[in-house]
Amino acid sequence: MSKFKIVNRIIDGKNVEVEIGNNTLQYVLTNRLTGMRSFGQKKHRFKVLKKRKKAKAVKSLKNKGFKDEEIKEILKGINTFKWKIFSEGTFKRYLGVLKQYCKYLNAKFQTSHLTMNEAVKYIQEYIDVREARGLSANTLNTDLSALCKIFGQKISDYRHPPRHGAHLKDDPTKYNTETGETTRDVALTTGLRRRELGKLKVDDIKFIDSETVHIFSIGKGGKHNRTVLKGIVAVAKLKEYIGRAEKTGNDFLLTKAEARVPDGLHYCRAMCAQNTYYAVLQDMENDPAKRAEYIQKIKDEFKRCKRKLKEDLNKPYCLRGYNKKAAESINKPVVYDRVAAMYVSLFILHHFRTNTTILHYLVK
Repeated sequence: MSKFKIVNRIIDGKNVEVEIGNNTLQYVLTNRLTGMRSFGQKKHRFKVLKKRKKAKAVKSLKNKGFKDEEIKEILKGINTFKWKIFSEGTFKRYLGVLKQYCKYLNAKFQTSHLTMNEAVKYIQEYIDVREARGLSANTLNTDLSALCKIFGQKISDYRHPPRHGAHLKDDPTKYNTETGETTRDVALTTGLRRRELGKLKVDDIKFIDSETVHIFSIGKGGKHNRTVLKGIVAVAKLKEYIGRAEKTGNDFLLTKAEARVPDGLHYCRAMCAQNTYYAVLQDMENDPAKRAEYIQKIKDEFKRCKRKLKEDLNKPYCLRGYNKKAAESINKPVVYDRVAAMYVSLFILHHFRTNTTILHYLVK
């Protein structure tokens, strides 16, 4: 007996055949998404494994006489982390998208039992409807990323508005409460993500000297991060908040209420990144010899993290195409110093590429 059956539905005045199953679509997709959870595992390890598998495959395929174009197509199918989600935050966001998509299809077809084969047909329609409602490019890209992950699709196969840092929306007025202002102030000072802020303990903050402080935290994917902050103001602010925590006997820098401030601290994180970028830039302009020092710090950090520095730090980062136009539309620079950008990437945002930092944090 077949698990599926075909039923008729009237959609936009037309008689449409749809495939339904025994279980609800939300149940099936939730189980699928839950099976992808790989919290605590490091994505970088799987990237290295993917690279090794591809190298091995290329050698084998060439020996078998495959052409370069054929090899290129075969390599697209090698992915060691396609069905893995490393961040609990990503899992929760994707679960929310899943529920909204199921709700949309339930209303459209008057059934909650569509099969995956049927549901995958309406991803583009869903994105188009959401875009027509005026949702941001950032939201639409998150929706599409989630649905493509769940259904095993390629994002490039779907039409969607390009996401750019200049168009990311985050209203800082949502923090206009005493509790919110404290969280926002600490986020602006440290550049930490909301979850990292909530788990930040007083003992995680180490003062190196009168103008330098190191903050140790667990970031996305269980990565051990070290944030390096410089400046008398940053040191003074953190000492103030540490003193407040010690007076109340709190091991954590923020109270529980402050840690539960609604998500949306990307704005603060971006401002911290920009402040650091221009501070480093000014430091190198005031004393050209500092440039070599910053480059050495960057190389040392890559070595500490067992990563390979692939970018030419002496080559400026130039925006092109859509990114250039978007930056110009809000009067942002289109050329960035790669040393300053990489310093921000490593010691504030904990990325290993300048393009992510520039496009989503500096151009905002």
